[in-house]
Amino acid sequence: MKNIINYYYNFNLINIYNINDSIYFNYKNNDYFFIKYDRSINEIQSIYNLNSELKKRMILTNSIILNKDNQIVTFVNNTPYILIRDDVKTKKLTINDILYIQNNTINIIGDKKLYRIDWIKMWQIKIDYYEDLMINIKKRYSLLYSNIDYYIGLGENAISYLVYNNVKDNNVCLSHKRINTNKNTFDYYNPINYILDNRTRDISEYIKDLFFSNNNLDLIMYYLNYINLSKEEYILLISRLLFPTYFFDVYDKIINNELDEKIVKPIIDKTDSYILFIKNIFFFIIYQKGINIPYIEWIIKDAN
Repeated sequence: MKNIINYYYNFNLINIYNINDSIYFNYKNNDYFFIKYDRSINEIQSIYNLNSELKKRMILTNSIILNKDNQIVTFVNNTPYILIRDDVKTKKLTINDILYIQNNTINIIGDKKLYRIDWIKMWQIKIDYYEDLMINIKKRYSLLYSNIDYYIGLGENAISYLVYNNVKDNNVCLSHKRINTNKNTFDYYNPINYILDNRTRDISEYIKDLFFSNNNLDLIMYYLNYINLSKEEYILLISRLLFPTYFFDVYDKIINNELDEKIVKPIIDKTDSYILFIKNIFFFIIYQKGINIPYIEWIIKDAN
């Protein structure tokens, strides 16, 4: 791999290191990661253009480095790779990083290929996918099979809540498919992870990850108290908190043989507590923030 990097990027490297399936090296006091590109090739130019726009606006982001042929992607044994320079300088991801990106990229203009604002359509497709898979997992994954109905139901509730409230807030900012609070800022500022969506996406995914990984409720409530959203955005926030990406993402990795099935049990064990947590967020929004959003009756009445 060192020879490939030397050839395509005109570097004269001495040492490279494997870190989490990526190739890391330092060159002229800059840190670089040569990483697999795992998104659609059709999106790569849009991602590069978005990253260039962020650079132009002097918004913090890591940089995509073109190869010697001025190409974004370098193929190695038919596998696409991209070279990323760590311009932000890796540190622990904090709430301040979330707020910085959202405050500086509201209504950013970008290619529609990167938009992920049609949650209802995307969630319906996802639910249909899991329903179709149920018969195939029954024998091999008993824990997933015995619980999937419940999480499909949560997903359908999230969809119904959006449909009922007919929220159409298309203001977008720089967003991410998922946020991992246990990872560092390299992933958060890595252009390959960028999408464009309503800001409540990153807020909700940050909250969900905090709850299920650290259970840091004080930090979550501090964050919710700090931000100010519109009524429409609070409805989007609740719907996304309700949609169980925390279960579905692990489900996908289990059936793709990336994780053992037992890894999902702590998530299942904490779900009742999480529903109670959503109930408390409802009350927080309505009574402390003074925003009269419609509540979901079964959560308000039945959460213990």
